[in-house]
Amino acid sequence: MKKIALVLSGGSAYGFAHIGVLKVLEKNNIKVDLVAGTSMGAIVGGLYAAGITIDKMEEILVGFSRNKIVDINIFGLTDDGFLFGKKVSNLLKKIVGDKQIEDCEKQFFCIASDLASGEKVVFTKGSLVNAIRASMSVPGVFKPVKIDNMVLVDGCACDNFPILDAREMGADFVIGVDVCTHYKKQNQLKSAFDIIVSASNLTMSNWIKSQKDKGDVYIKIDQPKVSFLKFSYNDAIESIKYGEKAAKKILPELLAKLKD
Repeated sequence: MKKIALVLSGGSAYGFAHIGVLKVLEKNNIKVDLVAGTSMGAIVGGLYAAGITIDKMEEILVGFSRNKIVDINIFGLTDDGFLFGKKVSNLLKKIVGDKQIEDCEKQFFCIASDLASGEKVVFTKGSLVNAIRASMSVPGVFKPVKIDNMVLVDGCACDNFPILDAREMGADFVIGVDVCTHYKKQNQLKSAFDIIVSASNLTMSNWIKSQKDKGDVYIKIDQPKVSFLKFSYNDAIESIKYGEKAAKKILPELLAKLKD
């Protein structure tokens, strides 16, 4: 039997689309053995690996609201992040408890970036909550996660598409899901914030372009009606639909390659 890996990219609110992909995979009885993710991909992938059902995951993540995840650090400009991140950690603990990565129902790993060494950190064991929290710590937004001598932030800074790591962990067949390769048109770049987000996406997108052909099936999800940082109910539902649409489109190719 092939060992199938699912690699989920980061991409902030675009990452809700991963849920749509999971729906299509489950509906077509495509069993995933290894789940990997970065940032939002780590959240969705970690919950899925822990055994949270797709319906429950959708209920939880779509129900994300600012008051549930935002705990403002008033010293953000002079400290190491505007958000403490404790609310996110507590929310994750309510969902998965003290589960360790090695105790998940599916093999799982996620990526973080160590600012102290400049190295990529691959979480394959230890606290699932701590690993996800580190992987999703957008620099300057969430306070970094400090473990031993490491200062850990969002894995997108090092590797937003860890296909090669999945191969090294024994994956025979890799499905890569890209939710962050989006470009705005000239008339959409109206503010400094638009420029910053687009430049960040460009860096992540170029990394994905260099890695995507190292997998077996690449699913790129365009989401023209979804905002990168708008964690609203409507955007989340729309994003999930985009994920389902993209997965269904690639399904014939995916099934054919799995059969071969």
